Amino acid sequence: MIDLDGYEIIKKLGTGAFGTVYKATHKKSGNIVAIKLESKDKHSRLIHEVKIYKALQQNNALGFPKLYDYIEKPKHNICIMDYLGPSLEDLFEFSNNIFSIKTVLMIGIQVLNRIEELHNLGYIHRDIKPDNFLIGTGKKKSRIFLIDFGLSKSFMDNKQNHIEYRTDRNFTGSFRYSSIRNHKGIEQSRRDDLESIGYMLIFFLKGKLPWQGLRGSTKSKRSENIFNTKNSTSLAKLCEGIPKEFHLYMKYCRVLRFLQKPDYDLLRNLFIVLFNNQRYNLDYVYDWNIVAKEKKKQLTKSNKST
Repeated sequence: MIDLDGYEIIKKLGTGAFGTVYKATHKKSGNIVAIKLESKDKHSRLIHEVKIYKALQQNNALGFPKLYDYIEKPKHNICIMDYLGPSLEDLFEFSNNIFSIKTVLMIGIQVLNRIEELHNLGYIHRDIKPDNFLIGTGKKKSRIFLIDFGLSKSFMDNKQNHIEYRTDRNFTGSFRYSSIRNHKGIEQSRRDDLESIGYMLIFFLKGKLPWQGLRGSTKSKRSENIFNTKNSTSLAKLCEGIPKEFHLYMKYCRVLRFLQKPDYDLLRNLFIVLFNNQRYNLDYVYDWNIVAKEKKKQLTKSNKST
């Protein structure tokens, strides 16, 4: 059993490529936290993640879990941070695998805020997917948090110059949401995170992406099949049946140059203007809140009838 210095594990939350995350309680205060555990027999990514969390904290960045402690044990590295709510992946499933335009716009605006904060610190995420966005708990339940910086990378070198353009890179990230250039082995930069965000938002609106579910005899064959479909699907086709603002968003991401700083305000305003034109109320009532309320009502009804 691993000594967690005054913390007691409640349950396992998940396992990723770089460690296992647990829900735990602080024995003295009773506070609930998340504990990320990494085995020392692997190349450490947790030290790198902790560095990013610390930089975000020093910058008072909103929408990132607070880091409480980093402990090194003989066999493990341990990171203790804020315990958050479910991921957008879980909430999407809970909401019957479709989100309304209003919910997607409220997500999109917050997600762009998060990625801009991260980019401003000189890092790119490189693993944008619904699993890596979690909602807060309690008073912060309407806030969306960005997590998991295991694949993140600084796009600035030691002399604070942008890293060089390269075409010999291995694929990094998630096949479904990855940029086309990442599939091609091109060094990722800020534009790739933004392209991935676009795919994620379109997935939320349509419930499926054209390359979803494609298989391959090997991992590289699967990547190739996904790339071929992604590359041959026009943006007009991809954005068919959804507001034109998403098409404009994708067009902008695709023409961004490697070194170029994205115009985050321009992208955010596409969503803000659409939100206002639809006369939506910025009440932070998401689809999952409505579904949960409906399920609670049905449960009460069925309890009364038995």
